[in-house]
Amino acid sequence: MVYEIAMPQLSDSMEEGTLISWKVKAGDEVKVGDVIADVESDKAIMEVQSFKDGVVRELKLKEGESALVGTVMAVIDTDKEFKKTVKPEVIDRPKEPISVKIEPIVTKNEGTASPKAKLEAKKYGIEIKKLQKSGRLPTPAHKQEIEDFYIRRYFTPKALKLIDKYNLSFELFEKGKKYGEKDIFDFIEKENVPLPKPLTSRDKAVISTVIESAKKPVYHLYDEIDITKLKQFANKEANITVWFIKLIGEAMMQSDSFRTTLGTDEFQVFPNASISVAMADEDMLYMPVFKDVNKKSVREISQDLSSFKEKIKTKRFLPDDFKGSTFGISNLGMTGIREFDAMINRDDSGIAAIGSENGGKVAVTLTIDHRIINGFQSAEFMQRLKRLVLDRNFYRSAKD
Repeated sequence: MVYEIAMPQLSDSMEEGTLISWKVKAGDEVKVGDVIADVESDKAIMEVQSFKDGVVRELKLKEGESALVGTVMAVIDTDKEFKKTVKPEVIDRPKEPISVKIEPIVTKNEGTASPKAKLEAKKYGIEIKKLQKSGRLPTPAHKQEIEDFYIRRYFTPKALKLIDKYNLSFELFEKGKKYGEKDIFDFIEKENVPLPKPLTSRDKAVISTVIESAKKPVYHLYDEIDITKLKQFANKEANITVWFIKLIGEAMMQSDSFRTTLGTDEFQVFPNASISVAMADEDMLYMPVFKDVNKKSVREISQDLSSFKEKIKTKRFLPDDFKGSTFGISNLGMTGIREFDAMINRDDSGIAAIGSENGGKVAVTLTIDHRIINGFQSAEFMQRLKRLVLDRNFYRSAKD
């Protein structure tokens, strides 16, 4: 029997993935749980496993190739008899034969070339016959060969790299002049040419998430929270972010609406408090989910935070790392930002934006999905936070 392994959907927002590397080759035996490939999703690099025993019959994607979710990546033969006769197949698929029709024009004075090659040579001021005699152009010559000769002659390798990087046309530069890297840089600066940066699958996922979030009917609630007592317990083992995760988790347990998501025809109320927390790495933003924080001590939450930091550093997550939240936290206090609004993460009911400390207080802005939580419920939630953060019993229980 044949078992097909498809490009998995490793996160809710993933639409396509990129094959980073194969861990097997055609002809290899694999068992359940064996890692066969590394795939880059919109979140990070993750491992793809086989869920059946068998022999790799075919690898359908090349390393570096992207494919939509559901595209067959590999074919595993689970027939034991096949293992005895299987012959390895190469990854590269056979290419369709290319038929090239050559229409050379032979003239006594101009050399031998196709009509398009002659037009290209005239545009660049290239003497085909002379170059063919010296062996610097083939006979007959074609358009691409004329263009290749021109760019090699008038552009240095570093200049060509810049031209390719900025998607510039050779038509932009004066003919017959030699161009180096500095010449291209000067042109880019003078003409204010932007650097093209193709959207990655992660970029597309972030854009999709932001667009969907912007469609939600939201409102904002602004207040300040006294953290003088919280600072007494914050340390390297459990920093302010960890304490806020625990604090908000406890407040969520006293309000069902903050543990609720909106389905197609129903509200879904979860029994525990699971929180998505914004974590940045260079130009990427991740929202890993801290699960069941109401059941965990601040020491355990701090361990979860360290684990997520390591996963961000290595770009290796599990799909489950981004699932299960109903509310979110974004803390920019360490950057000195006093107050800001945050966008709700996917299906969450809301998010708390935490600013920097000012006189023992921090500004907290709630962005709330009005379909799930009304203004009065949000106001009550904020008051619970303000009471909890001053409650010494909360800190004693949170440390256990």
